[in-house]
Amino acid sequence: MLEREVALPIWLALPVLALALLGARAYIVEPLVRRALLRRERDLKTRLNTTLTRPLPKVLQVPRRVLTERLFNDPIVQQAIEDAAETDGHEAAETEARAYIDELMPSFFALFYFHVGYWLARRWLRSMYDIQIVKQLPPDAYADIPEDASIVLVGNHRSNLDVAVLSYLAARTSMISFAAGEWASVWPVNRIMQMSGCYIIRRESQGRLYKTVLARYVHMMIGARMPQGIFLEGGLSRDGAIQPIKLGLMRYILAGLGTGETRDIVFIPVAFNYDRVPEDMTLLAHQDQGFTKKSRLYTIRSTAWHSLGMIARLLRIRRQRFGQAAVSFGPAFSVRKWLTEHEESVETLDDARRKAIVAPIAENIIGQIANMIPVLPVSLVATVIRDKDGVISRRQLRREVLQLIERLRTAEVPLAINEADDPNASELGLQVLLSRGVVIEEAGQLKSDPDKVALLQYYAHTISHYLVDEEAAAQLSSILTVPEPSRA
Repeated sequence: MLEREVALPIWLALPVLALALLGARAYIVEPLVRRALLRRERDLKTRLNTTLTRPLPKVLQVPRRVLTERLFNDPIVQQAIEDAAETDGHEAAETEARAYIDELMPSFFALFYFHVGYWLARRWLRSMYDIQIVKQLPPDAYADIPEDASIVLVGNHRSNLDVAVLSYLAARTSMISFAAGEWASVWPVNRIMQMSGCYIIRRESQGRLYKTVLARYVHMMIGARMPQGIFLEGGLSRDGAIQPIKLGLMRYILAGLGTGETRDIVFIPVAFNYDRVPEDMTLLAHQDQGFTKKSRLYTIRSTAWHSLGMIARLLRIRRQRFGQAAVSFGPAFSVRKWLTEHEESVETLDDARRKAIVAPIAENIIGQIANMIPVLPVSLVATVIRDKDGVISRRQLRREVLQLIERLRTAEVPLAINEADDPNASELGLQVLLSRGVVIEEAGQLKSDPDKVALLQYYAHTISHYLVDEEAAAQLSSILTVPEPSRA
């Protein structure tokens, strides 16, 4: 009886096998893998806290679902939900708030950030650029930043690569949580950004509920001393020059001063420049209207295209390099120290005064950034050709570039060029522009392509603020100066 064979029809055997495999994955494989990853994650965080210059903040040990509920139940968020419920209904308002929180709340994964992410960034960036730190303070320059201070790196925004470059360079110091725009809301980019500790913001959202949730999220993270990275321009530069600054995130950050574990906020200025910005043509194409009217399909298509380019570089299919990428780091700016110099203190700072100090602090920092932007070969060559009305000989170009380098070096402008390499600077920059057809060579003369004049000007604008006259300097000052916001 026991030796009798049991035959199952194929239509029944296949579903049974599929269910068995799904059950094995759900109840055996996934729990084992999850347990192993969590153990490695815990061990890595313990090791990082002894090797990193700034240990990981304690908030990264808290499960994401706990932080999500904590933010959702924040009294100010709850009040904003009640206000929104008056027009949209309570259930709709709660659903909307939870959707915002889900976008904002990172799910930091140290194994991904410090191992996979670091390896990808290193391989990807080095396949495109020769990365240089042009201006850097001594190693002990930031040693006196107190442990109870929240660090915020503030930079000019030249490219979406800024996040990868800075995370790569700071990987031995600490993790950095950046604010990413709508471009990062597409799957799987959104999950990758969240595992990297970043949060996604809707820059064009004007709803009060969203602004409240965002403000309270930033307040929570500043209070927990989560290292932050922000760009004062609020978006990518569409013409190469520094853009008028936006104070939204800066206001939210300063609102967290003196709360939670944070007794000071320390801003570190960072300046970026590139011989070639990967998305420069896209930025110029949408210089007037920006990306606010672009559909989600456009975002998905653009993200997919850039992702394919990244994969091609990782696999070494595409080998042409973009030139140099340069970064400068400035001195730490302590808000507590600044308040002391202005005869104020964190303890006596009321809400009205917190709002009033945002603009002068932002102006101070963006001014430092403007004076730290590295000068690269492409910027030099583009400037000279533009100033010569787009026509110049190679010999004259070399002479003019050398004169410009000497002028900038005398003014102590950060140059991504060693003195020994000065004679080669014009050729290095020219080769990048020739390879892209921005400059063409005819009958021994170098000429700018009439169809790509805007691109030539884009790279000349990156250093134009170093070469301005008094009238132009006043115009630049108006960009770097922020009027006091209305309190109406």
